[in-house]
Amino acid sequence: MRDLTLERLHHLGWQLPAPPKPLGAYRAVVESGSMLHISMQGPVVGGKPTVTGLLGREVSIEEGRQAASLSVLNSLAQALGHLGNLDRIGQVVRLDAYVACEESFISHPQVIDSASELLAQVFEERAGHVRTVCGVRNLPGNLPVALALVLELQPA
Repeated sequence: MRDLTLERLHHLGWQLPAPPKPLGAYRAVVESGSMLHISMQGPVVGGKPTVTGLLGREVSIEEGRQAASLSVLNSLAQALGHLGNLDRIGQVVRLDAYVACEESFISHPQVIDSASELLAQVFEERAGHVRTVCGVRNLPGNLPVALALVLELQPA
């Protein structure tokens, strides 16, 4: 079965990495009713972070934006691994984002906008979502960015 959403992602120049393994005693994806909940994902490829450190100290805004985009790609890789086809996603509902940053950093929205923009490019009208962004002292593995998604599914 063709996956038009995955084809669109590739047409935009994006490739999904292998879905990262959970770092603890939890599931990466839970489907409940018509909702798909994806656990926090960070900028990890092959089990290793692509960037580490705090925004405003070791990590620039542009590096943070790239980390946020990769976090979305990891989230979509988790969804694809669970669903088998991204076309089942009817709506991106919620994006919760965490930015590990130094105390005076205030550009959280600009960093996480890259995640929202990528979702908008891929899902178009299905991408309008609510969003929470907060700064935190640190994240697992010294990641600079991590995010979790909630997606509404269309019937199989």
